[in-house]
Amino acid sequence: MTDKVHLRTPVKIYTGGWVDTELVVTDDSIILGKQKISLGEIEDLEDIDVNGIRCIQIKKDSKITLQLPKDIHQQVFRYIAFNLKADKFAVYFLAFATVGGVVSSAAQWEKGYFSVTDEGLWFLSSKNQQRISIESLGSINKDMRDVGGKQRRVLVLSHVVKSNVITSLVLCPESTLEMLENYLHRLFEKHKPAINLSENEKQILTLIYSGVDFASIAHFEPLPI
Repeated sequence: MTDKVHLRTPVKIYTGGWVDTELVVTDDSIILGKQKISLGEIEDLEDIDVNGIRCIQIKKDSKITLQLPKDIHQQVFRYIAFNLKADKFAVYFLAFATVGGVVSSAAQWEKGYFSVTDEGLWFLSSKNQQRISIESLGSINKDMRDVGGKQRRVLVLSHVVKSNVITSLVLCPESTLEMLENYLHRLFEKHKPAINLSENEKQILTLIYSGVDFASIAHFEPLPI
């Protein structure tokens, strides 16, 4: 059976400098020049900036950085994000519900997937592909929140980005929620020694662990170093 080709486009690969090649996206793989990579072997994916250029970085053993035509960048990113190697759970989620203690007016509950790789947590829907680095994760807790006028138990994830505390919510059946919380705690502990945060971010994480409310953290002033 022939692997169906979805996309064929010229791209550039960064290896200290940009090299021209061709990207072919199929049902089960991506092909870069003569290198074929199974989607199920891709360990993680990031949207990054290289010298002011928006790029996709694929992790498989080593990291591969691609510059795609702007009009298909998001299409390719979404396709790989949905199909890379990960544990995926069907959930409702509210990604980036609060930023710096302030409720985000743009945040809405979405039906999609919560996907977990070795280094990142993903919120996936047709409109949203948000990644949280596990190394930036501050806390994982269950809490009761108002969802559609009803009190529901949700998973609350907090992480730090540029000294801002960001929270996201995950809603799923209680049995899945319990399993997911335990799974994430194990993953979090595994990555704890590798955390490399700025002093400000470390201070904010300390406040989170101490139970300080997000409104107070939003007005946090870093201690002098």
